[in-house]
Amino acid sequence: MASELHVAELLPAYALGSLDEGEAARVSEHLAHCPECRAELRPYLDVAGQLALAAPEAMPPVRLKKQLMRRIDRQRTAPEALKGPGWWQQLAGLLRRSAPAWGLASLVLIVALTASTVWLWQRLYGEDSRAMRMQVVALVSTEAAPGATGKLVISTDGEYGTLVVDGLAPLDAGHQYQLWLIRDGQRASGGVFSVNPHGYGVLEISAPEPLASYPSYGITVEPAGGSPGPTGEKVLGGSL
Repeated sequence: MASELHVAELLPAYALGSLDEGEAARVSEHLAHCPECRAELRPYLDVAGQLALAAPEAMPPVRLKKQLMRRIDRQRTAPEALKGPGWWQQLAGLLRRSAPAWGLASLVLIVALTASTVWLWQRLYGEDSRAMRMQVVALVSTEAAPGATGKLVISTDGEYGTLVVDGLAPLDAGHQYQLWLIRDGQRASGGVFSVNPHGYGVLEISAPEPLASYPSYGITVEPAGGSPGPTGEKVLGGSL
């Protein structure tokens, strides 16, 4: 069977049960006759099966409830026709687009981080947590790090975010990668991080102001612990 007839790009969303009825039927029919895609599906099913265990116990900040309840009140008063796709549909679309390029390891990171946040919100506020919306910023590699990719996921209110990177070269003990939040030519540090031997890394971003107030982002190589300003090569960058 020609590779273009395979359904690899739909397998992550299929494992999560987030395809629409037509797509799910297409994938099921294909899997019945394609051992290659069945083998590729197994790791995704394993990841999906662990989602219930992916979220740690956590105590949310007090202001989270007030912010969420204000958003829920606004959502309840909005006409149904004006409501966009739910957070689950948005996440499913993101996974469908990113899975072929990022692979299983990145899927694990993204799903685990998102599942942890969603689990906590749903536990506190039940079905009303469907009002959640997230922004995702794609980071593009430079000549200093060809093949590297990154995604920055910003919370609903724009206050917080998580960075996930893939394909960056591991650095020596004296250096780390540093995220820069850029606005009006000024750069504020969003934190430092390292990657594992396979080039994957995750950073919970620490921003001095709401993360969504910064229109651009960049990552450079800096001395371990970070620098007051960028001094090393830029490896990734992107904008809202």
